[in-house]
Amino acid sequence: MMMKAIFCATALLASSIGIAADAGNAIFVQVGHTQDPQPGKSINQFAAGAGFGLPWSFSEGRVSSRLDASLGYVDTKKGGVAQTTVMPVLRYQPDAVGYFLEAGLGLGYVSRQRWSNSHDLGGNLHFASRLGGGYDFGKYALGLNLTHISNAGLYDDNDGANLIDIRVSWKF
Repeated sequence: MMMKAIFCATALLASSIGIAADAGNAIFVQVGHTQDPQPGKSINQFAAGAGFGLPWSFSEGRVSSRLDASLGYVDTKKGGVAQTTVMPVLRYQPDAVGYFLEAGLGLGYVSRQRWSNSHDLGGNLHFASRLGGGYDFGKYALGLNLTHISNAGLYDDNDGANLIDIRVSWKF
């Protein structure tokens, strides 16, 4: 049920922003694995979202900026967790088509703070940091991301979580 709700909400979000789309906007899906804490499954996370091109670029456009917003689901040892993230991202891409590197830092919310008997995130609000890279084919891109979520000491417990995922995005 939660997966259907996340998919429907993402589809509505993507369709509503399509009206104001420009070349810097994209929708994406990603699947991956929680490295810490270990979930006991190979693939235990799914997310979908949209990236909105921001007006700032540097180095003659090779460094660009966008705002990513996503809704996701993580299957933990304590059950399913809904996750949402809003993150400004900087992307370095030397050519219009080709390899890229990305880095982002934003805010996240998880619906459940305890992911296993020995792993407590401390609270629901978190900071999310992401490093990624991949290849931009023009209309779509394929990337690999490493993400860390942590409350940065806002709560007494701060176990954090490390995630690795593959992302496919389509420009619109």
